[in-house]
Amino acid sequence: MDSVLTFELEADELEVFREDVAELLQAMETGILSLERSSDAETVNSVFRAAHTLKAMAGAVGHKPMADVTHTMEFLFDAMREKRLSATQSVIDELLGTLDVIKALRDEVVNNKPSGVDCTGVLERLTAIKDDCEGRRASQAQSAPMRLLLSAERADQANGLREEGHAVLEVHVCTIPGAVAPAARLLQAAMALMEMGQVIVQRPTQSELASNKHDGYLTAVIAVQSDIEAVEDCLEDIHDLTVVRIQEYPLEVPTAAKASASNSPGATSSSTSRADSAGFEADATVRIHVDRLDVLMNLVGELVTDRNRLAQVASGAREQFGREGVAAQLGQMSAHFDRVVDQLQGEVMRFRMLPISHLFERFPRLVRDLSRSQGKKVRLAIEGEGTELDRSLIEGVSDPLIHLLRNAVDHGVEMPDERVAAGKPATATIKLTASHMEGHIVIEVEDDGKGIDPDRVKAAAVRRGLLSRDQAAQLSPREAVNLIFRPNLSTAEKITEVSGRGVGMDVVRSKVERLSGNVEVDSEVGKGTSIRLSLPLTLAIVQTLLVDVDGAVYAIPLASIIDSLYLSEVTINSMKGRPIISWRDTALPLLDLRGFFDGGSAAPTSRNGGKPAIVTVAWGTIQTGLVVSEIIGKQEIVVKSLSPVVGEVAGLSGCAILGDGRIALIVDIPDLINAAMGDCR
Repeated sequence: MDSVLTFELEADELEVFREDVAELLQAMETGILSLERSSDAETVNSVFRAAHTLKAMAGAVGHKPMADVTHTMEFLFDAMREKRLSATQSVIDELLGTLDVIKALRDEVVNNKPSGVDCTGVLERLTAIKDDCEGRRASQAQSAPMRLLLSAERADQANGLREEGHAVLEVHVCTIPGAVAPAARLLQAAMALMEMGQVIVQRPTQSELASNKHDGYLTAVIAVQSDIEAVEDCLEDIHDLTVVRIQEYPLEVPTAAKASASNSPGATSSSTSRADSAGFEADATVRIHVDRLDVLMNLVGELVTDRNRLAQVASGAREQFGREGVAAQLGQMSAHFDRVVDQLQGEVMRFRMLPISHLFERFPRLVRDLSRSQGKKVRLAIEGEGTELDRSLIEGVSDPLIHLLRNAVDHGVEMPDERVAAGKPATATIKLTASHMEGHIVIEVEDDGKGIDPDRVKAAAVRRGLLSRDQAAQLSPREAVNLIFRPNLSTAEKITEVSGRGVGMDVVRSKVERLSGNVEVDSEVGKGTSIRLSLPLTLAIVQTLLVDVDGAVYAIPLASIIDSLYLSEVTINSMKGRPIISWRDTALPLLDLRGFFDGGSAAPTSRNGGKPAIVTVAWGTIQTGLVVSEIIGKQEIVVKSLSPVVGEVAGLSGCAILGDGRIALIVDIPDLINAAMGDCR
């Protein structure tokens, strides 16, 4: 094999090929996993259509090995449609393994480099299954009656032709397994029969064959002036076709009481039941590359900044010149511009949103393969897959969810005999759900396994030197469970390919926090564990509360804010050297933003005679009060990353340009609390 491969694709066609093939492969994987649970006709039809389309695409770009593999898979799916092949465990395993091979072959087209995958073994195993199906098909074809019942009108026509000296014959033919363009072969046979004589009735009809609506069989009743052997000779000249049976049609049977030809038990029901498989409905959609959406989103961000600036200019004009003349017109224009930008922003945001099913559909295969490798029985239940999320967040949360699901199978779920001994079903259930909640997306991974034992976690922390025995003894069960987010902590008894190295949950939390989200854990020993990820709907434009800290403007995401109050309304006390206030019957620790960011010690003082204030924020179960000079107000801002010259700053996630040209620094609440108060969850 050459080191460089070439395919019949232009540069602009390659991206379309990659996306289409990815969708088809995912549809096939989802369908195959569904067939493992129940072989319903619609699922079989969907995977057959996907395999058929994939085969055509592989042939179009000139990738013969990929076309050969998908062609054989297509045959097996067709055998499932005809009930000649069952979706057994071994068949499903082979089909899933074949998908992995096709993914590697797909990458050959994308990268123009050989993958090193040898298709020989896969084709041999698939061909063995195919050969077994061919034997069954031949047997069924010889014994199947497939008789067409004539209506009274057709029977009278046939009797009249027989009285004129014609032979009325019943013809049954089928395509051979693996035939290329079977509909064309059957259509060719139908045309040959029309040349031989007069076709009284035929199933499937010409129009059905032209629309690829068939089950591999053609049945017809014809009147000819030749004998059976002549008809056989004519049909045998057609490639990829087998003559099943040709015989005299028994017209002596009364036909008036019979069902009409449209209700015949042979080819008719099959062809009509699969009409949807060949139907085509054009989507009124246009593919747009995500880079263009990003550019559009950046332009909308600029408009949002200009909108805020225009609102400030209009407000200043009203204060200086009143509400008449040009000032009034400017105010009207500002209001109209605000509405248009809001609508434009909403539409662009909708373009960026994707159902989270694009992410969730990858996980059934992961859970299936991992549970089988460990000898466990696990059922993955997915809910809320229609929930929409910004595409950038979907990719960002993929790795954390993979780790959580692997943990649920490896750590959380017990072996079947252990579950039965504990009074649980042998098959464990892992639930993966997504939902909207208070302007956030909440993704939850829940299992009904053994739960997290706080004592084991504390013992592991002491053993690894993360805590002293005295420190561990003072932790509450919830605090002990949250130790799993500490780096280098693992309760696994042995190192495996999945776990045991102490690398995982800390990475999960850090990745989620980089997405401006947080992670919460609830666990009960013997009952199971639930891990919730809370994420914003988008990272591009966020609602914030602008605050002043001694002249510097900070933006605090509204999603993290619980309450706000004036500093003069409360009494500041001290606990363990930290300032606190009594708030809602709890001790709320205070954090001076100026003291954190520039090293100042005194509490911020208000400019312009305003009162210093406290903004209460939360990160998971931790709450703290941020002391600021003044609350400016709510404002929607466009998030921009900090300059590489500045680098990463603890407690900050980015910046925004305000309407008056000033820069507002965006506060990263999880990072701020973690850096200022320590890892104490």
